[in-house]
Amino acid sequence: MDNPIKRYLVDAIAAEKSFETQLRGFAKEATLAQARTLFEQHAGETRLQYEQLTSRLETLGGSPSTMKSLLAHVFNLSPRAAQLGHDDRERTTQDLMMAFSVENAEIAMYEALITAAEATGDSETAALARRIQAQERETAEKVWNAIEPAANVAYNEAVARDQSESRNAIVRYLQDAEAAERNFEDALAGFGKSGDQTSVQSLFTMMSEKARRQYERLDTRLASLGASRSAAKSALAHLLAFSPLSAQFGHEPSEKNTQHLMVTYSAAAAEMAMYEGLAVAASAAGDQETSRLARELQAEEKEDHRLAWEYLPHSARASLQAVLSEA
Repeated sequence: MDNPIKRYLVDAIAAEKSFETQLRGFAKEATLAQARTLFEQHAGETRLQYEQLTSRLETLGGSPSTMKSLLAHVFNLSPRAAQLGHDDRERTTQDLMMAFSVENAEIAMYEALITAAEATGDSETAALARRIQAQERETAEKVWNAIEPAANVAYNEAVARDQSESRNAIVRYLQDAEAAERNFEDALAGFGKSGDQTSVQSLFTMMSEKARRQYERLDTRLASLGASRSAAKSALAHLLAFSPLSAQFGHEPSEKNTQHLMVTYSAAAAEMAMYEGLAVAASAAGDQETSRLARELQAEEKEDHRLAWEYLPHSARASLQAVLSEA
């Protein structure tokens, strides 16, 4: 496109449209009233965001694309992946985890749009993106606050039906986390070899090595419980395995690092939520060692989340300058 801001808007429109569909699906299958209401309310808000973004794009002389953006592809994958390896009692918790990841992806997406719009003097687009980003932050906080009670309900209901579920639930969470970290290591290693921003590449390489140490610790804990890693990929494992490919859709090579930072910010958020579920289940079962491990790993993911955010605006500015110089 002649105006790079149009491409950012096209991506955001495709992402919001896909997320609205997924939120309505999450609402229909939610087993907790609080989660159902949260999904329904944000689906309506997402629809308004989609309309506002479309209006702005049309003002700039553009139109929505039939091609799906990075986040649209991720959103379409999420609801299917979120059900793998979990029964109905845990479905709402899994959907909340995926929603938290998506909210963070959108926060990062709008930060890149804000950076690009301000750099090109498009104050109206920047202001719109800031308003929507604030809404996404507010929703992300609400979703986060809903994860702990949902995980508690799922665990207690499972144990009430079958006492063996006390151990099984913890093993299942550990297996999900191990599979996610293993795929995150691979994705980050690939990110470290892509793009042209050396500082960002070094960041990804460091995070990849950290992910390897994390899944090794999870493997050790699984072994101590008499279990092993699962052959089936978890929700996050599927998401992260898909990310390196989807991050390239519709963007110039010089924008890869920025796209990868968005994915990493979202994935770190998903893992923070994943470890919240594990910590809740482990604490309820009296498994303090697993709970302690979950909190330690969660803190490491929060650090990755912080670092990805710190690098994002600098990367977005560098990407924009490269795209403009190539035009």
